[in-house]
Amino acid sequence: MINRRFVLATVAGILAFSVASSTQAAIVTQALGNSGWSARFDNNEIALTLLNIDVTSNSANVVIEKVAQFSSGPNDFGFIDPAEITFIQNMAEATDNIVIDREHVFNNTGVTWTGFRFIIEDPMSGVGGGARFDQVASASFDVSPFTNKQFLSSDVQEELFASGGGSIPSGAEWTPGFGDDGDGGSLVINANPFDNGTARRTFVLKEQPTPGENVIPLPAAAWTGLSGLIGLGVMSSIKALRRRMA
Repeated sequence: MINRRFVLATVAGILAFSVASSTQAAIVTQALGNSGWSARFDNNEIALTLLNIDVTSNSANVVIEKVAQFSSGPNDFGFIDPAEITFIQNMAEATDNIVIDREHVFNNTGVTWTGFRFIIEDPMSGVGGGARFDQVASASFDVSPFTNKQFLSSDVQEELFASGGGSIPSGAEWTPGFGDDGDGGSLVINANPFDNGTARRTFVLKEQPTPGENVIPLPAAAWTGLSGLIGLGVMSSIKALRRRMA
């Protein structure tokens, strides 16, 4: 006779492996022509198109168009998980700048966005300066309907935060970089590639919508307090049960 627990455990294992395999299969690595850069991303969320297909590692820029699909709503803490692209230097020499010329960003999260964050994280930012937004070259990057555009910097992270003046409702497409006349500037990343022949620059670009006021996250302190109350309630119930059994 077949052990039922063994069958259930086997089925659970197969399901877990299938889910993990499908998740891994969604991660792709795309070479950006001969620029010396590759991009790794989840192709269920992101698609990239190389616009200057004749780019070489001696070119100043590699120019891309990007599509991002946000389909999951806010998590338990009120945040929407970011879409991520890992840029990987794959040649001894690489183009200096990665330019996002146009974007198509789809809001299918079920909530309105009142802001949007573009974030660069470079774990080796302390070596040679790291990847950074070129604030001067990105000054004309159009983020309408948002009217405020703020660059924030730290030792390991760069951020462009767009907010104010408007919002992106659920079901809408947002097109930063297009502008009213189709020329809305570009978001320029000074990728700062290594050129010593051995080291390779790797950094992450994250894009994260900011949910509107209709999303009210429960503060961490409230979670802590609630957990404490639940714990006290459980302990009180156990003590009461022990008294009855005594």
